[in-house]
Amino acid sequence: MTSASTIFNGKLVTVDAMIIIKFHALLALDKFIDWAKREIVVEKRIKSEAKYSKAGQIDLASYIENNLIIEEEIEGKEQENLFYHYLTNKSLGVIIYEGEAACLALAISKGYGLACDEKVVRDEFKRKCPGQICTNSWGIVSKARKIGLIGTKAAEGLLEGLHQV
Repeated sequence: MTSASTIFNGKLVTVDAMIIIKFHALLALDKFIDWAKREIVVEKRIKSEAKYSKAGQIDLASYIENNLIIEEEIEGKEQENLFYHYLTNKSLGVIIYEGEAACLALAISKGYGLACDEKVVRDEFKRKCPGQICTNSWGIVSKARKIGLIGTKAAEGLLEGLHQV
């Protein structure tokens, strides 16, 4: 088992609402944020979308105020064009919702990684940004276990829980 100080090794990663919601529902949002201190980027739409989980209300504002999560907003022509392209373009074969389109546009335009549970969104990101961090909820837990941020038993519990939420 190796040891790293953070899960994304100091790289910024745009995180979709479902990842936040799932970790909150499993009472593990604090752990995830601790594993990725100052590496998690949420676009303002994600902050609005990730308000509740089965465990209750989610308060991302306190994490942002304490500089544990970075909040950004789609701005400028390039980011806006990417956002609207993914929001309105049906070429991927599925509907990309507002939060996912914002995450994708921000990650692509800024060179950030992406954490999203929607496979089609991850596939598009990998196509546009090969070599960048691209993961989902299960990948986050698996990486945390692999680098020693969480034990095997706790990781197995979280992985099982992700299938339930």
